[in-house]
Amino acid sequence: MRKLFILIFSFGILGELFAFNQPVTPVNQLPAYYESIDGESGKDLLDAIQQVAKRGYRTDDFRYDSIWYAFKHTDIRPDGYIWEIYSTCVFEYEKDRTSNTSQTGECKGYNREHAICQSWFGEYDLQGKKMSSSKKNSPGSDIFHIYPASYGMNSRHGNRPYGEVLNAANTSENGTKYGTPVTTMSVTNSVAGAYVEGKMTLSTKVLEPADEYKGDIARSYFGTMVKWAGEWVFNLNENGRVIFDATIDVDTHYAADNYYGLTPFGLAMLLKWHRQDPVSQKEIDRNNGIQLTQGNRNPFIDYPYLVEYIWGEKSGQELDLDLLICAYDERFQLGVSDGYLGEKTQVDVDTIFWMVGNIPYDTSYVAHASRLKYLPATPTSCSTQSTHFVGWTSTPILGVNHEAPDVLYNQESDFPSVDGNMYYYAVFAQVLHSEIVGQTITLNKSDSTSWILSGLKHTTNKTDGAYWLLVENATITSPVVDLQSLDSVAITMRSYNKKAIVNITVDGTNYGQLSAANNTMQRYVLSAPEMTGNRALQFTGADATATYGPGLNEIVLYLGGEQGTYTNYLTHCSNSNTGGFSTTIQHSPATKIMRHGQLLINHNGRTYNAQGIPLYSM
Repeated sequence: MRKLFILIFSFGILGELFAFNQPVTPVNQLPAYYESIDGESGKDLLDAIQQVAKRGYRTDDFRYDSIWYAFKHTDIRPDGYIWEIYSTCVFEYEKDRTSNTSQTGECKGYNREHAICQSWFGEYDLQGKKMSSSKKNSPGSDIFHIYPASYGMNSRHGNRPYGEVLNAANTSENGTKYGTPVTTMSVTNSVAGAYVEGKMTLSTKVLEPADEYKGDIARSYFGTMVKWAGEWVFNLNENGRVIFDATIDVDTHYAADNYYGLTPFGLAMLLKWHRQDPVSQKEIDRNNGIQLTQGNRNPFIDYPYLVEYIWGEKSGQELDLDLLICAYDERFQLGVSDGYLGEKTQVDVDTIFWMVGNIPYDTSYVAHASRLKYLPATPTSCSTQSTHFVGWTSTPILGVNHEAPDVLYNQESDFPSVDGNMYYYAVFAQVLHSEIVGQTITLNKSDSTSWILSGLKHTTNKTDGAYWLLVENATITSPVVDLQSLDSVAITMRSYNKKAIVNITVDGTNYGQLSAANNTMQRYVLSAPEMTGNRALQFTGADATATYGPGLNEIVLYLGGEQGTYTNYLTHCSNSNTGGFSTTIQHSPATKIMRHGQLLINHNGRTYNAQGIPLYSM
């Protein structure tokens, strides 16, 4: 028995050592590694990429159990813990791993999660051969698409598809969402032509990865499905048929006019995610770890622009490898580049962009003097801000003014003569309400003196001008005021993720309760409490389901004065649903380019989409 134990133990150690003796292709040899795909196009290109994706793959000795050992080389964070992409859980590589799939709990341990669900490809390949119990030489053990995941996230994903969440039932700390889906996805410049739109008809919840990992998932899908094309299909489950085409015939399934195996919905979603989240250092390191352990490489990480030659804007065209740069090249900007050196279609237009922090976003509310005649008399109002157009001005409003500009122009009036650098700005008025305008006592981020703050929630991405009340113990207490002189109380509050409620009391007596719906900002004006004496008002969170409780952006106590109209004037719209306005505006000549059918913005050497998300280097 002792000899047998030693033999088994030694075999396990040797097996692990053997798992990590595959050579990793040096960076300077990658172009040669891929030279066999150069000059190919269409289905021939897909077949050539498949051969490269299989090169070095260990068909006989890389098994499902090998994944545990591979994770040590593919999914370890710089701090030594497991890199779990669905949450902020901290897992130790050895201590927290388990094969027990019945475990529950977000951060109780991690297991092996198939991004392409196992039930989608089943136990039999297209030749009828059953997958072995070790799952070797099958998608069941292919680390291209297998990630470490917490019990909770693995269970939540289950056999459901990925998607974009419309209404979240659960949101992880890192931004991963689970809930009811957006049922329509569209993409431009794809294998289907200029535009393709897909609809999800299946009633199911979906898992939406955090933005920083959406490209990772897309390229895992692309690499896995190309590698196993002609041998396996991933549509045996109705959830799988949300992403993968339902046909089984190999020639039909992997054809250009069938999106090379994807549904219109799957094509639109994966291509969108691939473009929005370019290759990162994490993916590069993971790809090297995959070759070290499993023996092969994912071509769509090495050369991400290959996706465009199969499913995107270059589909059907002959590949010129000299126009592509691999993700390891010093010219490749991680998290930004698409890996293409060819000419980009540029549209020379004269425009300016608002700058919110370092992010520009295009606005249709600015006109160069020479182009004013092309503008409608009344531009579209900032509908989310309940505004109306009142005219044009030559001076932008920085932030929000409560008084209209001194000079307003409209289409019927004569605009003054201006030089070529003059711009006009559409002015919008936002009438908030009528209220007492007199002496005020205000709480906001720039003025909190004399207010008592206790137990507030502050995080790097939730402060944004608000004080966040933890439901358990946070309070905001106003200065003591004479209630007989208090005319009204105005409260601007918002929620994060879920509905938030705030209770208002005076000496323990309930004065009012206010609520903000999911991810919205609302402003309330309350009459003074029917009480007398010198007292303080206290504000506390009340809804335990709200992630951060209510966020209070501003509290104003109005102490006498005359009735007046409170109006905001602005020359810009916020692209946020929180009701906030940008405060930094700069002139910034820029170039618009058309890329993947999207209108993109080139500003200071960086490229952004119209929502301000950085995309490609120029």
